[in-house]
Amino acid sequence: MHTAMMPWWDDKRIEWYRRAAERSSFHRALASVIGKIAGKNEYILEIGCGLGYTAEILARGGWKIKATDADKRAIEEAERRSRLHIFSLLDARGPLPKSGLLLMIFFGRIAEGDSLDHYLHSTGKIISIISEHRGQSDLLRKKDGEPERTVEYLRKRNDIVFTRTSFSHSFPQPLRSEEEGEEFIERMYGKERKDEYMKFLQPSGGSDFPLLFPNEKHISVFTIERRKR
Repeated sequence: MHTAMMPWWDDKRIEWYRRAAERSSFHRALASVIGKIAGKNEYILEIGCGLGYTAEILARGGWKIKATDADKRAIEEAERRSRLHIFSLLDARGPLPKSGLLLMIFFGRIAEGDSLDHYLHSTGKIISIISEHRGQSDLLRKKDGEPERTVEYLRKRNDIVFTRTSFSHSFPQPLRSEEEGEEFIERMYGKERKDEYMKFLQPSGGSDFPLLFPNEKHISVFTIERRKR
């Protein structure tokens, strides 16, 4: 699991994400799902928080949360936007602070190597949120996806219990032009899949961002706990 981590966030990705986040209820809906699992008396440590939108909503809603990421640029942007002092740099490959609940949103692969044992060393409960990679339709869904591999792996573990639920919500991406749409799709989905995804661009009806990429999010929410002895 200890592979080099390349910075993900740059000016363009931050701008795209900010645009989408400001025009969607995705993070509020996601925080609601998490809030139904996490008690307000549990200390939450989020790893790989990115720009911190979900952590900010949870913190303002009364949850005790510390949100971390290894990308300095992401942490600086999260602090600048939220003006909350809940964000800090942390490389999750190293030792993790103790927490009541470890939150992982689109971060890490618990079914690979010693990842789950590494994370469980710091907590007794994990919420791991994993993309089902359906794209914009089931026709683009990756076969043998990560959620399925995760279920197969967790079923073999006698030391944990887990649940899996599904969650879907739109996170549309506003775009200024077809050229920007091409750039967005190439950077987020890969140049080789551009033609598959470009057909989903649609008029938004707005003047500032006349195009929209629907960007449907289909998610598996795993709750993993140590089995009580």
